Amino acid sequence: MSKAPPESDQQFAAVISTRRRQIAMRLLLPAIVAPIYAVFTGSFVAAVAGVLGYFLLQALEVWVFPRALIERRMEGARWRAAALAVVAVNGVIFGSVGIVAAVFGGPWGAACGALWVSGAILNAVLTSVGCRPVFVAALLPQIGYFIILALLAMPLGAPLGQAVALAVTAGLNVTAALLAWRLYQNTLAAEREAKALAQAATAAKSAFVAMVSHELRTPLSAILAGATEVGGRSRDACDRSSARLILDSARMMRSLLNDLLDMSKIEAGRLTIEEVPYDLQALVEDTLQFWSAEAHKKGVSLRLEAGPILGWARGDPFRLRQIFNNLLSNAIKFTDDGGVVVRVTTPVDAHGELLQVEVTDTGPGMTPDQLERLFVAFEQLDASTARTHGGTGLGLNISRQLAELMGGDLAVVSDAGGGTTFTLKLPLARLDGTFEPEGYEQPVTPSVDLRVLIVDDHEINRRAFGLMLQPFCSQVVTAQDGQAALALLATSEFDVVLMDMNMPVMGGLEAVRRLRNSNGMNRNTPVIALTASSSADHVDQCRAAGMQAFVNKPVEAHKLFAAIEAVLEPVNAEQGVGHPPHPFAPAEPEPSRSLRARRRSV
Repeated sequence: MSKAPPESDQQFAAVISTRRRQIAMRLLLPAIVAPIYAVFTGSFVAAVAGVLGYFLLQALEVWVFPRALIERRMEGARWRAAALAVVAVNGVIFGSVGIVAAVFGGPWGAACGALWVSGAILNAVLTSVGCRPVFVAALLPQIGYFIILALLAMPLGAPLGQAVALAVTAGLNVTAALLAWRLYQNTLAAEREAKALAQAATAAKSAFVAMVSHELRTPLSAILAGATEVGGRSRDACDRSSARLILDSARMMRSLLNDLLDMSKIEAGRLTIEEVPYDLQALVEDTLQFWSAEAHKKGVSLRLEAGPILGWARGDPFRLRQIFNNLLSNAIKFTDDGGVVVRVTTPVDAHGELLQVEVTDTGPGMTPDQLERLFVAFEQLDASTARTHGGTGLGLNISRQLAELMGGDLAVVSDAGGGTTFTLKLPLARLDGTFEPEGYEQPVTPSVDLRVLIVDDHEINRRAFGLMLQPFCSQVVTAQDGQAALALLATSEFDVVLMDMNMPVMGGLEAVRRLRNSNGMNRNTPVIALTASSSADHVDQCRAAGMQAFVNKPVEAHKLFAAIEAVLEPVNAEQGVGHPPHPFAPAEPEPSRSLRARRRSV
């Protein structure tokens, strides 16, 4: 990795880059210089010579400092010296117009020349902030011209008093330029410091949110696992009802936690949008079906008015479903009578086909003041909203920002007492034909003849994952960190390893790297990452370390079972073991020869 240049080099390159961007304006200056030369010298040849010289100097600067060179912020004394020389020569040629005006125009020409040099000094202040050497190189020629003008005043016919006034005015001009540059410099330094503090605060907040998220996901995983186990095994209706209540509450808490994490990622500019094939028609219908039970519970209708068959598309189905869920949750939440209508159309604009989703409710509507605050993070319409409906006020804010990240927009129209309509517009990239879905969420169970190693520093997580897996696995072994896991993997064979990422002593990434680089019996054993982060960078790091699958915390049983089936399928294929028709269907009991024995024979 290349080392970042010092701050002084960055400032130097920034100033030169600013001059580079102003080159078009400076190339227009000959149109101003030529008439001045012609008026004061009375010579067209002199005007052409002056303009040509200035034009060639600008061309030289473009050639010496191409954009690619400046953007790389090249270091080195030779490059800096060349840049300063070009700046100084530029100032010499530009300021010489003032001397020409004085020589050929007498006292009046000297006054015009002083104004010309003053303009050059002002330009030096504005174009060299942040870099003292460039400012000095641009200023010194103009100071010299002020001295020459003051000395020429009396020989050109100005009285002594006017010559002294010109000298004093020149001195005040230079002093004002120095003070202005210094003030500008201090302002820029304060701005940089404030920006650095803001970035540090944002980073600290993101780190805090990530840490809290990781810690909160640990008990959530256990709550989900325990409630699922109780609800699945108990024959008592009251127990099953209580388990469902716990599950619903845990999932609500997970949703709120995800909103906080998404907000943190958006503020840090780290939230990314995927581009994968997905069944758009199924996504819309499944989302409506999911919310139909909630609508029925409230006694309101939920109706879909779809246009043409949507089929398959390319985009981010997870984020699109997140927006749908937020819009439908919000509409049903605030509708007590009537119903919610979802209209899905595919209009075409100048940029191509769009996916347009309108969610209209018959709720109380909103006032103009409420509409202004609707998409503000952590805002609620009024104090009673939080008491009655709960929530953090992040859902709509995140939905709009997700829509913008996907190249679209989320708008709202509402009248007090007249209901509300949210309109989501996104670019639609249709795909021809059908595609195999990447995964299902049907409850599945892994093969019963499995030895599983669970690696997690939290005992509550180890107990929760063991509770999920023990009914379906022949043996479940646990380790509290990566180092302890490597010791177990060196002495006993396992079919699957569930690996947490953040652990003391040795984390999951380092443990898997060492496992893959070893010659032990578990070198090729599938490893599933149990992680609180689903960012693309984190997933890439897990893949690079040698992991085959990823399950986000808090972990739900069906997702964990699906991941286990997915990583075991290639092993079964290598051994010639038959597969059930559905890729995530429960695996049939294996023959007496286990996966471990078959893997040893490879």
